[in-house]
Amino acid sequence: MKRFKPKTDKLFYIIAAALLLLLAVLTVVCAVYPVALWIAILSDLFVLYFLVSPLFGYVELRESSVFIKFGLLLKREVPYSKIRGFSKERRFYSDSMLSLKNSLEHVNIKYNTFDIVSVSVRDNDALIREIEARR
Repeated sequence: MKRFKPKTDKLFYIIAAALLLLLAVLTVVCAVYPVALWIAILSDLFVLYFLVSPLFGYVELRESSVFIKFGLLLKREVPYSKIRGFSKERRFYSDSMLSLKNSLEHVNIKYNTFDIVSVSVRDNDALIREIEARR
């Protein structure tokens, strides 16, 4: 088993810091009303989960499949036999709903007929080479 850690750009940290600052200001403003404060705290926790969660993701190459952990809860396993191809992209967003993406540079792994999963690891080229070798 070989594990690839996620790649994180400075832009991810800048957006996260700005968003956390905005949420902190809104929470302080909502402190006047108890109900609004509870709603603000719950929304802060929700957004914080989506900001912190991608940092715990990884891509693991197992014997028969690629295992992708998208954070704390979500995961996907793609058998090597189902993989149709790859494409490297440099965009802020990705086409897939599930993505381990904290960076502008990512690899789209195409599998089945129409499924795509995006991953950003520290060495995208090594990931593609390893998957090709195992296929």
